[in-house]
Amino acid sequence: MKFDIIILFRYYFGTMSQQVKLQVPMDKDIRDGFERYARSLGFDSAQAYIRVLAKAATDGRTVDFDQDDWGEPPVHVVQRWERELAEHKELQAAGKTKSYISVEEFMKDLTSDEED
Repeated sequence: MKFDIIILFRYYFGTMSQQVKLQVPMDKDIRDGFERYARSLGFDSAQAYIRVLAKAATDGRTVDFDQDDWGEPPVHVVQRWERELAEHKELQAAGKTKSYISVEEFMKDLTSDEED
């Protein structure tokens, strides 16, 4: 599994061997706020966030990290999810759920004709 991740990393970031720096002067409070914003989105730094945006822009893509247009799910949907989650936790505690170590293992089980 680590091998796949390394190849993926090299595929996306392998072309960064000729790195250059882009310096953007700004107030410290703006930079600090931007850093917090990037981290709130799951990035490890503001620089990582900027690299994703720059790569998308050069590829002709747009990236939208704001909330989706769907808004909040209806109450009945949230209640159904909560019921399903509770049921899953009960099955898991009873040892009646499966777990997988790899995607291949999951796909093999998913495409098998066996019924449990």
